[in-house]
Amino acid sequence: MNARATQLRSELWALVRLTRKGSTIERRQPYFATASVLLTVEWVLPVVLATIALAGPNATGLENFVNLAGTDNYLAFTVIGATTFLWIGWITTVLASDLRQERNLGTLPTIWASATSRLVLISGGPIGRTLWPSVVAVGAFAVAWALLRFPLEPNIGPGAAAMVCGVLASVGIALSWAAILLRYREGHFLEQLFLMGSGILAGIAYPVEVLPVWGQWIGNVFPATWMIRGLRAAFIFGELDDVRNACVVLLGMALAYGAIGLGLLRVMDAAARAKGELEWV
Repeated sequence: MNARATQLRSELWALVRLTRKGSTIERRQPYFATASVLLTVEWVLPVVLATIALAGPNATGLENFVNLAGTDNYLAFTVIGATTFLWIGWITTVLASDLRQERNLGTLPTIWASATSRLVLISGGPIGRTLWPSVVAVGAFAVAWALLRFPLEPNIGPGAAAMVCGVLASVGIALSWAAILLRYREGHFLEQLFLMGSGILAGIAYPVEVLPVWGQWIGNVFPATWMIRGLRAAFIFGELDDVRNACVVLLGMALAYGAIGLGLLRVMDAAARAKGELEWV
């Protein structure tokens, strides 16, 4: 029992050190900072301006939105959706590409380590690389709030919990995409299609209730949907029970997608080693 506790402490310490290393690597790339800020503005601003235009002069076109969304705080609704989707898509891409690079460099041991060690080695560095995109996303949201001054509920703790749970669910999704990118070199095109599809069905700038029933059902399998829902519940509606429910679903997704991703990594890793090369899709 003591040996297991000691091993667990060692694994957690290794995870912290790998996370710190990944964060340091990302922070030392100056081009990433400027590109991050420009990309955030380029993505969020058009969505917000489109929402303002649809609301009409003096927000005369908001009645249907209010009936569906349950709030007239459409600016906060849209900024949270746009920023969250940008962030979750960003970190999913970073995680998947980082994991593929680790494998190509021979620093991703997916076969010989134990299950716990394998999870630490696979996720430690990439999680660290998500810290900078997270800072940029929070900064972008702060800038949008400073410019537009929409009202917010001050539930910072529950909102942060929803963000953390969203990161964990994204790690699970990214493991699967890393496996696909490991075996199929041009699989990133499929990854981008997946991310864009999740954005359409997650309700970035509109309530998901406007979607067809099938669209709502499919949207519920994406972490972005539940993370946006949790953040809106925390900062717009002040409904902490909904935040908790979103976190439970996201943690379930993290476990389910993580298990699928690890299994897929083993399969694709073995296939790539047997083939001796990465194939084209």
